[in-house]
Amino acid sequence: MSDTLSPDAGAAFDHAAEDWLAWQRSPWARVYYALVRHVLDQLPEASATWNVLDVGGANGADSLPLLASGHRVTILDGSAVLLAEAVAAADRDGLDRGRLRVERVDLDDPRPLPVPDHSTGWDLVLCHNVLHYRDDPAELVARLVAAARPGGTLSLIAPNPAMDVLAAAIRDRDPVRGLEMLDAPTRRSETVGVPMRRLERAAVTTAVQAAGAAVTASLGLRTVIDLVSDDEVKHDPEWLRRTTQLELALCSRAPYRDIARFWQLICRTPA
Repeated sequence: MSDTLSPDAGAAFDHAAEDWLAWQRSPWARVYYALVRHVLDQLPEASATWNVLDVGGANGADSLPLLASGHRVTILDGSAVLLAEAVAAADRDGLDRGRLRVERVDLDDPRPLPVPDHSTGWDLVLCHNVLHYRDDPAELVARLVAAARPGGTLSLIAPNPAMDVLAAAIRDRDPVRGLEMLDAPTRRSETVGVPMRRLERAAVTTAVQAAGAAVTASLGLRTVIDLVSDDEVKHDPEWLRRTTQLELALCSRAPYRDIARFWQLICRTPA
């Protein structure tokens, strides 16, 4: 497969918006969002009021909880459908719309990302499940770092290639597919239907450092639930509650974080 990915990810997400929203209601997605919120709530500055930029934030599932906590949130995305859903979700939850801004953008546009008025950059920049859709992930990482203020924080998340292999062999009981995935450069998104780069944590760490920031924490999200083949048990509230507790305990611990479904990097720009 070519190194060039989908030329219009925004249109692909517009087309798959209903499937994307349905996925967010699944037990495994609820575990993911619980883990993301836990990690962001543990950031040292979480009690302050932040200017938050959510790059590729879709319907705001990662950043609207920050809006609910009193932060100011700007969501950039290529999907008009999902951005409209972010606004609708804020309204449904009675959140302060004056602190929310959404803007449709082409994330492949090489121009610098916007920064808040009268500031040196964003306090917190989120880029969750976006980099693997880009033709040049390192170029976007450089713009993310440049958009953060001095001493600002970035949170980067992408699917972990290691779990592609393990889930195929263990959950799906398909060792042949697992072997095929070992060195495959891309795989197809089951929800959106477009190719995704199998992006290693180490490659993004190198890009972060090249852009002048430092990785301060390396985490893994969803180590256990993606290896369970029984989807029915995942809908048992008590099983899901206990599994979420276990996932919370594993997300910052090696070696579990190294094989989780998603890797997450917390980064800091120089003060």
